[in-house]
Amino acid sequence: MIWMHTNLLLRTIIIKSFIRYLVGDPHIHIRDVTKEHNWKTIKRISKAYYCSICEAFLLNVDGLKCDSCGVCADRDCVRIADKELKCKRITLPNDQPMKHHWVRGNLPIIAMCDVCDEECDLEPGLTDWCCCWCQRCVHDACKANLSDICDFGTFKSMIIPPGSLEVINTRSTMRRRLQLRRIIPPPWANWSPLIVVGNRKSGNNDGADILSLFRRLLNPAQVVDLAERDPVAALEWCRLLGDIPCRILVAGGDGTVAWLLNTIHKLQLQPVPSVGILPLGTGNDLSRVLGWGKEHNSNFDPMEILQQIQTARTIKLDRWMVSVKPYRGLGFRTSRQNIFMYNYLSIGVDAQVALNFHRTRESRFYFFSHRIFNKLLYLCFGTQQVMERECKDLDRRLEVYLDGKQVELPSIESIVILNIPSWGAGVNLWDMGLPDNEKLGMQSINDGKLEVVAIYSSFHIAQLQVGLSQPHRLGQASTIKIKLLGSCAVQVDGEPWYQHPCEFTLTYCNQASMLMKINN
Repeated sequence: MIWMHTNLLLRTIIIKSFIRYLVGDPHIHIRDVTKEHNWKTIKRISKAYYCSICEAFLLNVDGLKCDSCGVCADRDCVRIADKELKCKRITLPNDQPMKHHWVRGNLPIIAMCDVCDEECDLEPGLTDWCCCWCQRCVHDACKANLSDICDFGTFKSMIIPPGSLEVINTRSTMRRRLQLRRIIPPPWANWSPLIVVGNRKSGNNDGADILSLFRRLLNPAQVVDLAERDPVAALEWCRLLGDIPCRILVAGGDGTVAWLLNTIHKLQLQPVPSVGILPLGTGNDLSRVLGWGKEHNSNFDPMEILQQIQTARTIKLDRWMVSVKPYRGLGFRTSRQNIFMYNYLSIGVDAQVALNFHRTRESRFYFFSHRIFNKLLYLCFGTQQVMERECKDLDRRLEVYLDGKQVELPSIESIVILNIPSWGAGVNLWDMGLPDNEKLGMQSINDGKLEVVAIYSSFHIAQLQVGLSQPHRLGQASTIKIKLLGSCAVQVDGEPWYQHPCEFTLTYCNQASMLMKINN
């Protein structure tokens, strides 16, 4: 029931946003930088920061930094900084040449002068300069030797320049608002802008830091917070870009990625944007498969991520339709429900563990959220299932049909249907035991086939996690039907719920476009 309410809420949000999209009010609201900077508390203490107004040394508890342009201030100087120091301009008239936006002092830890190639910011206080668009650094004495015109630097092909954004002013009852009306492509070769999408509340609030770091490197309007905007509003960038291909970086877990991929499909965007992942979830199975890693590193370098996106290759990912037809009473069926699947579907003990964890995390008494703590909770719930065995004799409660043929089941507690070679936070189920794998066929994320395996128990899951066992492989198929004759826990891409008797049908839909990291 929890999953059904959540799913209904998400569908309502998407439908309402899609209606706004159809009725002609697709404008993106962006921050008016003429009013104030986008201040954030300085959290990193690996270097010294100085107030851009009074030049006093900033203590970690009292320092503020604009995450768009890099200006710093203590709390007493914030109003003066908003008045005297301009922030990074999101939009400019298209006929004006783009000049460097120099910010004095508080340079990156290792900053090399673009003119003399010597290290900058070696003296204490506000020394030397950095452009918040091209990220070039220069000494005070070298600044006059650099051209006034900014070329946007290394990540030029990813940035939407201020001259490309045409905005209109609207006024609500409380304040003036800026709305993006259209995008004018710059005269650059191979321009494929990047839209960064994330939720500032995700990943133990790591999402807020990630969004801030990318605002400094890109046009701040390109960075969309899902806590303020739904995916439809974020994807409006793709529609305004027209025939120009764009890339999307999603900072989140498998659920956030699936949410965005579902929205891309429902909006039928052309060309289809390619999606990269910055993992913030607990399992991050899709991120592992595409090479983006198993978890988020809090000390990551955003410039390195942008470089990896520039070299990433586009790969297709099969999108599957999961049709759920509940049974009622004497075999009567209620309305059908359709769900998209990208990673895997499972019925049984692993879904029960995920459901117990989900219920605990959604509880009002769940105060401490951390990746390590979440993994410990998973371990506790898995150990609980070893003793209680709620999914014992699951084979008596379901029937499995692969391409129309029913398969025989041993005594099991879980069925897993795989689209990608990663399950349960990195376990490659299908490839365990090469001799069997050679007989059944290789696994691919874009071959129009699914792999089906069975798991004997919760203890069997623990053995799989450490590579001491292998699953019972049932086979590959293009169409799968499962008749669930009794109630059981189910999960699709990490979203669990408790399902009453029903019939599942999995059929191929189409393909999503993803970015796969190239390992150097």
